[in-house]
Amino acid sequence: MYSRLITPARIHSWGDEELLEATEQDRARIVQAAPVRRLQQKTQVFPLDVKASVRSRLTHSLEVQETGRQISRRILAALPAGTVCEGAFINLVEMSCLLHDVGNPPFGHFGEQVMSQWLGEMLDPLYQQALAQPPSAQWAELRQDLQLFDGNAQSLRLVHSLHELNLTLGQLAALCKYPQQPQPGVSYGQHHGWSSKRGIFFSEQPLYRALGQSLGLAPGCRHPLVYIMEAADDISYCIADLEDAVDRRILTQGELLAALRAADQSDYMGTLLDDALASGRGFFPHFRQQLTRDLVALAAQSYVSEHQAILQGSYPQALLHGQAPAARVLDILKRVARELVFMRPEVEALELEGYAALRGVLTSYACLLALPAPQFARLLAGEGSQALFFARRLYHRLSARHLKAYRLAIATPDPRFACQNEQEWYYRVRLLLDYVSGMTDTYVLEEYRLLSGI
Repeated sequence: MYSRLITPARIHSWGDEELLEATEQDRARIVQAAPVRRLQQKTQVFPLDVKASVRSRLTHSLEVQETGRQISRRILAALPAGTVCEGAFINLVEMSCLLHDVGNPPFGHFGEQVMSQWLGEMLDPLYQQALAQPPSAQWAELRQDLQLFDGNAQSLRLVHSLHELNLTLGQLAALCKYPQQPQPGVSYGQHHGWSSKRGIFFSEQPLYRALGQSLGLAPGCRHPLVYIMEAADDISYCIADLEDAVDRRILTQGELLAALRAADQSDYMGTLLDDALASGRGFFPHFRQQLTRDLVALAAQSYVSEHQAILQGSYPQALLHGQAPAARVLDILKRVARELVFMRPEVEALELEGYAALRGVLTSYACLLALPAPQFARLLAGEGSQALFFARRLYHRLSARHLKAYRLAIATPDPRFACQNEQEWYYRVRLLLDYVSGMTDTYVLEEYRLLSGI
C-alpha cells in the first residue's frame, strides 16, 4: 500500500528517480522556497512581536517538524521491517510539517477571519461592478469557495500552482489536512473531526483529484501521513503558546499552574507539574519534554493500532483524539490558552492593528476587482488609460508569479465553469487573495501605511 502512497512520481515528470532521492530533492526545494523564509516574519501567537525568544511561524514549524520526526520514528519501529522506505516516510512527514503553515495569511487564523469577513461583505457588490450581470446558478458555490479563505487550502495552491515546486505526489497529498471543498449554504465554523472541515479550493480540485487517482485515495480521504503532521502540530503549539505567554508576561507561571491544577486534578497532571517544578532544568523544558514524549508515544500507538483505516485515509479522528491522560492535558492546554491568553487586552490590541491593516489593504486593492474584464485586460497589456491611473499603480505592485498563475488559469475556457466571465473574475479574486495572503505581518502594515499616507 505504501508503495503507491509514497512514490517518486510528480505531476511534471523529471524522468526516472529513485524514491529516496526524489524525496531528498523535495526536501531541498522546500527548505530553499521563499514561502518558508517568509514564515520568519509571521509570528505564532503575538502578531508583530519583536522579541527574539517568542516563536515565529518558522520556529514553530521547525518544532513541528522535529515532533513529526519523533512520531515517525516510533511508528516505523513498530511496523514490520520492509513495510515502507523509512527515509522517504520521514522526509515526507518532516516536510509536510515544515510547510503546514505556509498558506496562512498575515496574523494567522485571525487574519483568515478578517479576510473571510471582508470577502463576505464585498464579493457581491464587486461582482456587480465588474460583471454587471445576474450571477449564474454556479455562483453560490464559487462565492462560498472564495469567501472561506483557509490557510491549509492556500498551502497546496502556494507550493504547486504559484511556486511550481513540482513536489512528489505523496508530498503534495501529505499537505492536505482537510481534503474537501466548501459546499454552498453549509457553515464549517464548528466541526467535529477533520472530515467536516473543507480545505481544497475549487481552483485546486482537479489537482487533488489527480493526486487521489494516482495514489489510490478515495474522494475526500486523507493521505495517511497527514495524521502525523496534524498530531505534531497539536503537540507543538499547545505547549509553546503558553510558554510564550509566560515569557511575554501575559500571565505568570503561578497563574498558569493554578489554572492547570484547577482544570485537571488527576494524578497525571499533578505529577507532571510537580516534576517540572522540581526539575533543575526549569519548569517549561521539563514539562515540554515529558508531555511531548507521552504524546508522541500516544500518537504513534494510535497510528499503528488504526493502521488499516489510516492507510485508506478514512479514519475519522485525529491521532490524539480520546481520553488518555496526556491527550486530556493537551485539550486543557488549548482551553487555558483561549481563556487566559488570546482574550487578554494586550493580545487583542495587536490583533486590532492587524485587522485595520488587512481590511485597509484589501479595500484599496478592491478597485482591481471592480474593473470590467476588458479594462483589467488593458492593465495586463500595459495599456491603462488615464482613468486607470490609480489602478495601474496598484497593478504594478502585484507579484509577477501571481500574475503568471492568473494568466495561465484564464488562458483557456475551463469546462467546470458555467460562465466564462465568472472564470476570469474568480481567478482575479484569487490573484488578490494570493498577493495579500502571501504578505508577512510587517509587510502588510507597511503596505497599509503607504496606501493610507500615514
